[in-house]
Amino acid sequence: MFPIFPDDLFLSSRWNRVGGAAAIAVKSCYVGKKTGFIVRRHLQILLYSLVLIIACRVSCHAGTGRVAEILEGDLLVINADGAQHKVRLYGVACPVRNQPFFSQARVLTTHLALQKGVEFTPVFTDSEGVENVLLRIEGVKDYLNGQLVGYGLAWVKPKECKARLCDEWRRLEELARQNAIGIWSESGMIPPWDWKREERMEIYRRGKEASQKKE
Repeated sequence: MFPIFPDDLFLSSRWNRVGGAAAIAVKSCYVGKKTGFIVRRHLQILLYSLVLIIACRVSCHAGTGRVAEILEGDLLVINADGAQHKVRLYGVACPVRNQPFFSQARVLTTHLALQKGVEFTPVFTDSEGVENVLLRIEGVKDYLNGQLVGYGLAWVKPKECKARLCDEWRRLEELARQNAIGIWSESGMIPPWDWKREERMEIYRRGKEASQKKE
C-alpha cells in the first residue's frame, strides 16, 4: 500500500509524470488481457510501482520533532528521533547574515517556531548537505516557509520552488511587495543569492587591492 501525502507535496512535473505513467500502465493491463500481452503489462505496472515507491521515500517521508535552535531565518535545528537535524526551509530564502533584515527574520522564526513541535517533510539535500524541508508548526495550518514570505521576510526562490504551493507563496510575496512589508519596505533590497555573490566579489576586490599595495 502506498503512503498518503498532502496534495501540495507532489512536486509537480516529476511526480505527475511518474504517476501518470503508472496510471497508463494500469489501464493498459486491462487492454492487455484482450490482446494477449498480460505478462508484459504486469511487468510495466511493477516497474512503475517501484519507481513510485522510491520517489515517495526520497521526497515525501514526513517526520516530527521539536525546534531546538534558530540559526538563521530559514535555517533551523530540529530534535527528532533522538538526534539533532539541521534543516533549511524549502523554496524560500531569508536575508543572510550582514544583510538588512537578517535579525528581524531570525527573531520572527524564533517567535513562531522555537521549542515548538513541528512536522517536516524533506524535499532534497542541497550542495551543503543540508536537508531542505517543508515545515509546519504543530496546530498551524500553513507552512512556516510561506508564513515568512507573507510577513515580508523571505523571498521565494524562482528556480528552486517548483511545488504546487509555490504559486501560493508567490502570491503572498507579491502582496507583501505591494504593501511594502519587511524586505519590500526598502528600495534596493536584493535576494541573498545576489548578496552573497556581490559579497564574494567585494572580498576578492579587497584582497586584490591589498596584494597590489604590498607590491
